[in-house]
Amino acid sequence: MKEILEKWPIGPVATIEPTPVGSAFFVTTVDGEGFVLKKRTKLDRVQRECALLLELSKAGIPVPAPIATVEGDLYAVGSEGQMFRLYSRLPGEIVTDHYSGDAEKRVRAFGKAIGYLHEGLRACDELDGFRDMDLIERQIRAWAIPRIRTGRGVVDAGAIEGIWREIEDEFVPLHDSLPKQLIHRDAHPWNMLFDEGELTGFLDFELAVRGLPLFDICYCAGAILVDGFEDAERAKKWPALFRSMVAGYETVRSPSAAERQAVYGVLATTQFIFIAFWLDRGDENSARSSERMLYWLVENREALIV
Repeated sequence: MKEILEKWPIGPVATIEPTPVGSAFFVTTVDGEGFVLKKRTKLDRVQRECALLLELSKAGIPVPAPIATVEGDLYAVGSEGQMFRLYSRLPGEIVTDHYSGDAEKRVRAFGKAIGYLHEGLRACDELDGFRDMDLIERQIRAWAIPRIRTGRGVVDAGAIEGIWREIEDEFVPLHDSLPKQLIHRDAHPWNMLFDEGELTGFLDFELAVRGLPLFDICYCAGAILVDGFEDAERAKKWPALFRSMVAGYETVRSPSAAERQAVYGVLATTQFIFIAFWLDRGDENSARSSERMLYWLVENREALIV
């Protein structure tokens, strides 16, 4: 790692520590400056993310713009072909408490932050190389549902597919009318930083695609629901938290009538994706948890109106 870091003009390194997300490292120089070193293997993703971060940074969005090496490159290649990027470490902390205290205020800040990010991403929509998410055909029909069918014995594939069939007739016509643009695609609370309730940064744009802005809102809300849907008190709070998140988003961008109608479809769709994702990785417990969360969404559909 120290040999790789010599490719950047940051001076002597004091410490290198792994971050909670795995293939990234916190780097501190002897002068006390903080950086993040990320390791990836796919060049096209690295190039897309670098281009997007530079544009967002120019637009004033708080993102970790890549630092050029001493040779002027935005990434360095390791001895085994891995690609490394270096960023200044942004201030702020990840918010992990989603239910206690003034939880509605905190999730409202998440919604406002996502709206602010979408405004910045919309200005970057002409960037090349970002694929269409293609939520219905590519993500659900061609991948998630077939993968779930092969998971019989782990999850109830028949029940899950039955839910999809119920959603399909209503959601597909709505989907085609929803606005689409560049989105984060992984708008998890872990990918946002705050300091005393104020947004200080967005992280990890490697999955950015052209898709539904609504997907980012529902993805973030779903990540909070995962921590609470099997706890009666937390589950009771979540619909109000979701509405607060949407209210925060509305301070920047107001969802259309079609987007409001599509909320249930998008929330459920994210769970089809997660069930298939965990099955792919052999994580049966997480696949079953995502299945149970899907059933919770079905049972509580009436509470999801925004």
